Amino acid sequence: MAMFTDEQPEAIVTESSYSWKKNCVKVEDGYLKSTGMVTNTRIPVKHIDTVVYSYNPKKPAIVPVLKIIGKGTVLCEMEVSTEHIEAVQDWMLRVVE
Repeated sequence: MAMFTDEQPEAIVTESSYSWKKNCVKVEDGYLKSTGMVTNTRIPVKHIDTVVYSYNPKKPAIVPVLKIIGKGTVLCEMEVSTEHIEAVQDWMLRVVE
């Protein structure tokens, strides 16, 4: 896990990317790409219908999971920290529209 410093903001949000700690989710060449500790994925934006998140209370560490859904199928799951989950979801929903 990365430590915060005075020089490292909590999150950097642009029209094409959302970055926090050592994680980045961005739209590039028609694909939603994620890199870092959350997951590494590449999904065509045109296949994404919606983005939801949920908590699994059965796991020892309760970490929210962001689910990218397309055509009724979960295309990807990303574990995102609680303080960023809603902001990442909102950013992805804006990108998909």
